[in-house]
Formats: sequence, C-alpha cells, structure tokens
Amino acid sequence: MNLSAIGAFCVSAILAMSGALRAQARGPWWTWSTIDGNWDGYRDMLADRGIVFSGTTVLDLQGNVSGGARRAFAGADASLLAIDADMEKLAAFKGLLFHAEFAGNAGQNLSTKSLDNILQVATAFSQQGYYLGQLYAQQRFFGDALTVQIGRLTTANNFASLPVFNDYISFANNPIPLSLTNNTIYFTSLPSVEWAAVVTAVPTESITFAVGVYNTNLPSARPSQHGIDFSFEGSGGPMEVAQLTYNLNRGQDDTGLPATYYIGGFYSGADYQALSNGSIRRGNYGFYLEAQQMIYRYGGPGSDMGLTPWFAITYNPQETINQLPLLILAGAAYHGLIPGRGDDNASFAVYYGKISPALSSVSGEKVLELNYTWWATPWLAITPDVQYIFNPGGSSSSRNAAVLGTQVQILF
Repeated sequence: MNLSAIGAFCVSAILAMSGALRAQARGPWWTWSTIDGNWDGYRDMLADRGIVFSGTTVLDLQGNVSGGARRAFAGADASLLAIDADMEKLAAFKGLLFHAEFAGNAGQNLSTKSLDNILQVATAFSQQGYYLGQLYAQQRFFGDALTVQIGRLTTANNFASLPVFNDYISFANNPIPLSLTNNTIYFTSLPSVEWAAVVTAVPTESITFAVGVYNTNLPSARPSQHGIDFSFEGSGGPMEVAQLTYNLNRGQDDTGLPATYYIGGFYSGADYQALSNGSIRRGNYGFYLEAQQMIYRYGGPGSDMGLTPWFAITYNPQETINQLPLLILAGAAYHGLIPGRGDDNASFAVYYGKISPALSSVSGEKVLELNYTWWATPWLAITPDVQYIFNPGGSSSSRNAAVLGTQVQILF
C-alpha cells in the first residue's frame, strides 16, 4: 500500500473517531488530552453516565538505509477505537463492564520487504484490513480483588506485556516478546483474538495472579474474516496461560523505587507443524520472565521521571516446532532525560533471538534499538528511531542492516 493510501486511511480514522473534529474543549487545541477534545462537553457527559470512548493511531515510517536484502522504504499504520460501557453507572450492575474494540491496519512490513529478518522492526504493522477486536464482559468482585473477563480476548491484554515495552518501536518486544506469538500463534496480540476466559486475583497490594484459558481457532488467530469468525472450533486443545506479578513501590505515597516483575508460562494443546519436515505435533509450551526496576528517580514519591532498566527472557523447549526457542531482551528507558521535558523518554534495547537448530544454516539474530519519544502535545508523540540488525534471518552470510524511522502516535 502506498503512502497516499496510508495517509487517506489515517485521515479517515481521525475523522471517524473524532466526530470530524467538530468538538470543542476548554483551552487551546494543543493542550487537549486528545486530538478531538471534549466534544463540546458531550464526551465528559457520556463518561459520567458510563460510556467511555478512546482511540489511537500509530504510524511507522521506516527505511533500510544499508545492508539487508535490498534498500527499501515502508510505512505501516495501526488504528484502534475502543468503547467501554460501565454497567454500574448505566444500570446499577455493580462491577460489570462491557468492552468493544475496532481495529484498522494498513501498510507494508519492512522486515518482509527488505530485511528478511525475524525480529520485526515495526510495531504498527499487522495484517491489513478492518477488524472487530476485543469484545468481552468484565465483572469485578470484592472491590478490585477479583476480576473475571469472558469473551473475545487478545492474550497480550493480560499477559507478558511489561509497561516499559510501550516505549519501543520494534515488534520484538512491543506489546509482548515476539517469540510468544511467533512460536504459538494463539498467544495473540491485536488484531488477533480468541474466545477466552481470564481470572485475575489481587490477594495483596503487591501481588497479582492471573489465569487464562483460550480457544485455538486458527482463523481467529491469523486473523481472517475481519475478526468476526465466532466459531469455537479449535486446532486441538485449548491454550492455558498463568502469570504471577509482583509490583514493588507502586503506590503514590511509596518512597521506594518502583518495579514490576512477571513470571509466567503457557501450555497449548493445539497442533503444530515440525520445522524440518512439516509433520504435525500435538502440544506446545513455554515460559517467560520479565522485570523492570527503576534505579534512579527525579522527583518525589509517585514520579515516573528517572532511569528504569528492564529485562525479559522467553524459553520454548520444543525446538523442533519453535522457530525462536530462546529470546533474550534487555534495555533501559529514561523518562524526563531533558530538563523541562518530563513526559518524554529516551530508550535503548538489545534483542537476541536464538533460531531453532531444526532450521539449517542459521543460528541467531541480534538487534540494537535506540529512540527518543517527544510528546509534542498531550495527544501527539513523535519518536525518531534507529535499529541495527546483525545477521538478519540468523544467517552469517546475510548483510547487517541499519533501519532509520519515525513513529507518530495520536490519541483520541
């Protein structure tokens, strides 16, 4: 898809989600929290009554400036509109909420077009088209101590997505480590969804435990039919996911440095194709460990300005069916690096993916990423980004590649 088509798609998304920008909000437009403002007061009025609208458009513009298979440029766009209906406000059903999403994707994948690498460089790229995304009911019990979600869910909504991952452009770690989806297509991120039920328990202020059971319907995971394949037919047994989360010093009044730790794993009973000969194997499983820990903070308790290193590792033992049996990710993000720019952040990361020995003549792929996110307004972020790929595709004969790009994010 060419840039004019991407531009037209972005404009149409903005017009659709902002009510053609006819809304007004108090103060200059560049101070609004969203590009479409407060809809002349109707947005707040609807929110007070239980109807909340939100949305984003993310545009990645990237070019391969050296190395790789060939020089090329690619643009990709991902837009999302979400609607929440708080039934406690609407109909006095305490703790009940309905959530719906609509996604639109356009553009090209630079990794496929030019780099032939595995750790994809663009977060915004996904299968082109318009999709019904997540669609679920959520019920809270005992305050926020227990939450149940049932419906059409993406796994990344509840599992394996560290908050710091949002600071990066590479699909290697945003929204979740790429190996989870690469090895197990049913470990989904948008626009792919599956029928699922997720239970989240919060026994203490610091500890959260979540368990999810997901269908393994292949057309839903790919996705196809614009996200409206509602069949329960699976490709074998369901997928189960569990995660233990430990949050340290996350309260507004906590004086210690904040941290988040995840340990999780999954088992999928679906059918998988062997990498070497195409034979079918039943079942797949894996584990992940993720952590982010602030080590320096500027400001008092509750401030997010400072330096936060992070680390993540995923391991899928069955190398005969998993292209990336081992993925190691590490980096650091500094929020508020430049004085007076407390909302901006500078981020650095290193990614290493070990490729299965079942694939001949390949070993592993490494990527370096460096970017800076400038929040021009509360609703507009611009992120210049550079990525350097060593051994694209894992082959020692492939040419290392440098990718320069920019991501534009708009909040609705």
